[in-house]
Amino acid sequence: MLFLQLAVYPANTLGSEKAGITVEQAVQIVKDNFSIPEKYSRMSTGYNEYNNQATYSLNWHSPEAPGGSFHAMVDVKTGEIININQWQESLKPSFKLPVLSIGDAEKIATDLVSKLASKHQAEMQLVKDNQEIFSLNNSQPFSYNFRWIRMVNGIPFPGNGVNVSVSGDNGLINNYNNNWTPDLVFPEASKVITPEKALQVFTDTPMLELQYFIPQITNPQTGEPQRVLLVYQLKDKYYGGAIDALNGEPVIPNTVGINTSIGSVGGGSGTSFVSTTLWSATTATRVTAATEAASPAIESSASQDTMESSQQISQAEAAEIVKKAVKIPKGLILQNSGLNTDWQNPSEQVWDLNWSSQSPSMGEHRFISAQVNAKTGDLISFYMSNEATSDDKSKPVTRKEAQKIADDFLEQIQPERFKLVKMDTEEIYRGKMPLNTQSFSYVRVVNGIPVSRNGMNITVDTVARQVNNYNMNWTNSEFPSSTDVLPLSKATEQFLKMRPLVLNYTSIFKQNGEQEARLVYQPNVDYNMYIPSILDAKTGDAMDWYGKSQSQWSKSHKYTDIQGNYAEKEIGIMGLTGAFGEYGETFRPDEKVTAGSLLRAMLTAEGNNRDRVLSDEDVLKIAKEREWIKDDLKLESELSRMDLSKIMIRLIDMDPSARVKGIYVLPFTDAATIEPDSLGYIALSWGLGILKIDGNVVQPNQSVTRAEAAYALVHAYALEPQSSNMK
Repeated sequence: MLFLQLAVYPANTLGSEKAGITVEQAVQIVKDNFSIPEKYSRMSTGYNEYNNQATYSLNWHSPEAPGGSFHAMVDVKTGEIININQWQESLKPSFKLPVLSIGDAEKIATDLVSKLASKHQAEMQLVKDNQEIFSLNNSQPFSYNFRWIRMVNGIPFPGNGVNVSVSGDNGLINNYNNNWTPDLVFPEASKVITPEKALQVFTDTPMLELQYFIPQITNPQTGEPQRVLLVYQLKDKYYGGAIDALNGEPVIPNTVGINTSIGSVGGGSGTSFVSTTLWSATTATRVTAATEAASPAIESSASQDTMESSQQISQAEAAEIVKKAVKIPKGLILQNSGLNTDWQNPSEQVWDLNWSSQSPSMGEHRFISAQVNAKTGDLISFYMSNEATSDDKSKPVTRKEAQKIADDFLEQIQPERFKLVKMDTEEIYRGKMPLNTQSFSYVRVVNGIPVSRNGMNITVDTVARQVNNYNMNWTNSEFPSSTDVLPLSKATEQFLKMRPLVLNYTSIFKQNGEQEARLVYQPNVDYNMYIPSILDAKTGDAMDWYGKSQSQWSKSHKYTDIQGNYAEKEIGIMGLTGAFGEYGETFRPDEKVTAGSLLRAMLTAEGNNRDRVLSDEDVLKIAKEREWIKDDLKLESELSRMDLSKIMIRLIDMDPSARVKGIYVLPFTDAATIEPDSLGYIALSWGLGILKIDGNVVQPNQSVTRAEAAYALVHAYALEPQSSNMK
């Protein structure tokens, strides 16, 4: 595509009518500010226009291993670097310790912003985000992230600003992004309503809604049962709980395109926007599969072994179900099919079916993709390409008429479930859709309570007067009673304690594509990636999208009691992984470490179990499966240096070497006190720099402190990986 763009826009004329610089000048600007490795010998350029801004896209990459790439975008008119990102491949994956402190990285980021965005620097404020979670099994170096937000009249405009990502390994700038909307007219803040008035509007509207919430399942293969929870969360209707600070009215989006960079952070069920977007992405994948099919009706049966075939419908039966609901145009052939796990209900499977034209005419490729539940025979979804209508003089039907088409379709294929949904699209799109398309969202209602991310989405072709896109999300789980939920007033009070209303500027896209700046009161995002979006309706506790309470969230820690400790750096790294967080932001470095604390920290630091809460039994089970421990061990027991050495050596898969007898000699005066079966473990731990021992005694039975444990774990992972336990 980039080379095609070059053919359309020759290098010496790219953007010449509007540009202040040529593409060659843009390349030089990037090279003046960044070092591009010589091995990135292949280069391509492109020209883009979006939202009244023209940019050059510049790309360098390496044609040989190890791979890598450097991408930059430069404003054609001003020559300003809009963003860069670079990536380097490692031939041999290995864990890399951050060399830079957060202070060192902040100075590098600040210097870059001073150089590239100096004209905006006085209008920005650096905010202290919590750093993203780091994993000790990561083959890429940890990156420190910094964010400057735009300030207007002393009021934050979080949608604009600069983001910088700095590698902790070598100070390399991995990412730089400057998002700045010019020519916005900002409302004066002299006549805003009082915070008390905004609070009253928020409460009276009301902004929160009681919903049934279905947490995401990250890995359907685990067989984890789908849960249904009662929660309070912000309604989609009101743009993230925003209240116009000038007129005191809730902000209701009245166009399809909305800049939700800050407005949607506070949550919302995503019933209208999210579900439609997910479906679009899903169908795009299926279209590709249909296009690439080489022969009719290729059937994948690899996953059929997981369920009894006698309980499921056949491919032919699934295809007939689709044909009863959708008219398959002549010339479309069932090209491929597959039986796969239903991500919404992991205990069930679905048939994926794809019809497409074998010989596209005039370059037009037509297709239909569909999903059918293999157990119940329910049509879960389908999507069909639109026919070319350039010569069709038919007048599009109205939205009301299109809704009748959608209602009739659902009554035909889902007569019982259609009684259990309510129309929701009207509140979001407000009837302002393209003339040839009308979309509708139907939300499932149980016990009078809407079900987040459950329901049906329909798109109607208003010229062809038919449904061309249908998707149903419907969980089969049991729904809890709502008899003991908190009153809405109490939930609102609890929510605003965690996220009080603050005054912000935000922007909304108008129908003509232009952005409009608005001054709003909005629940505080605290510039934090861990803001609560959902409240448990029974306890009022904050909850994340996986249904975990706030105390169970994985987040980095900046320990306040480690300055001057010999293991300060290592403890800080463990804090970045979210490990050893039992005491919040204090680490207690001199406290004795327990077996449970160390093993849980190891699992937290590697990052593979963050989507679920591990019980003590889970921790012990995983530790034994990975052979970190081989004896009966109580999680509450303190660990000796001998115990720690064994766990670390097994972690790096050197247990066979440690068991060899007669080859290890230690220079410590009390070496004779080490049990013969443990000598190899302590010798290797000390020799490899895992076990820190000062003086001439090893004291193998001495209890290990939390600082010693953090030091040992970080240095164990810093070694070359020896096994799958460290990958």
